[in-house]
Amino acid sequence: MGPVALARERESMLAVPADGEPIVPPNMARVRTPLDGSLLLPQGVGGPTGSRPVRAIPDGNRAAILEGAEVSLWGRGFLVGVKGVGARAPMYDGDGPMPGWAPDAGTPLFTSESWFGESPWGAMGKRACEEDAGITGLAGPDGIRGMHICPMVRATPLPGWLMERARSQWWYRRLDGGSPYYQEVRLLPSDVRLFYQAESTLGRRTGPVLEAFGVDGEQGLDAFIERYLASGMAALTLAARTVEVVEGRGVAALDYADVWLDKDSVLAPDGTLFFADIEGLEWVVMRDDEEVLARMRRQFERNSYEYLYGADRLLRERERMAGAARGREERRRDLGARLTLALERDPYVAVEEGRAHMDLVMMPHEGHAPELRFRMLDFEEGAT
Repeated sequence: MGPVALARERESMLAVPADGEPIVPPNMARVRTPLDGSLLLPQGVGGPTGSRPVRAIPDGNRAAILEGAEVSLWGRGFLVGVKGVGARAPMYDGDGPMPGWAPDAGTPLFTSESWFGESPWGAMGKRACEEDAGITGLAGPDGIRGMHICPMVRATPLPGWLMERARSQWWYRRLDGGSPYYQEVRLLPSDVRLFYQAESTLGRRTGPVLEAFGVDGEQGLDAFIERYLASGMAALTLAARTVEVVEGRGVAALDYADVWLDKDSVLAPDGTLFFADIEGLEWVVMRDDEEVLARMRRQFERNSYEYLYGADRLLRERERMAGAARGREERRRDLGARLTLALERDPYVAVEEGRAHMDLVMMPHEGHAPELRFRMLDFEEGAT
């Protein structure tokens, strides 16, 4: 099945000619989208000669998805998303429209207000785009050693006339430096997130989402759950998969910074979890094995709730389909059995089942850190 967009809202935008030098990950150099050579801007901002109208689907505060556009990559279809189309919500409420911004008070804002010190509110900063290009460069058909991402195809500077206007708009703190502001084109398998920041989410509309994805019958749902469990576990164990020796400094691995699976990842129609907001991935340097193991455990613990919540919704839907509700212990054992099958070919993680519990074992990339083992599931009521 191809990519799926379930949001009903649409907005009119402009594809405006771009003239700046784009940032392009080497492995995306041959990928083509309908926005090649263009930027996607709100109609209220205006555009020069050569601009053309485009229909888009709002995707969060500063992103959109092109209506009807699809790109094939790595053996699957993707929607064409754009991040940095202006902020639909002001950072601070109560002021009304910014003077001199746009005649339409509802036009999304481009400002120079600093967001996390790396991007202007409404667009993307150069450093963030360069980091996204680096992360995308690590990915292929199997993601980053099993952890799937939504790749950045290219990042293009906003036109000078728009940046000049944006630099005059801020509330309290302007983004440092004179670097251009950028807009990213990225690929997404759907607009369905786990729980937040989407019109349709797995957590809130499980049945309708599965129906829209074409998941048919118990066997189809079983396959969907297996791919969700495998790809989601890869996201929880990203540090173990990416740990590398840094000469003279120790080791480094990828971790999450100010991002969460429930709102920053999307689901493919086959159940594979894709991490969308890759500017939230960062390399962390650690001095010794103790720090590496602590980071791996922390990464799992900070993200396991969102993963297990999605699994719980899918298991309950499977029970509904079969017409047989289960108790908590029986559902835990069902999850354990499914995890065993989903992870049997994963070189970086395994599960070991005992009578009363199941352990998770992480095996870091190329042995750059010791194995990490801890209890993941407790099966029996009252067991310790």
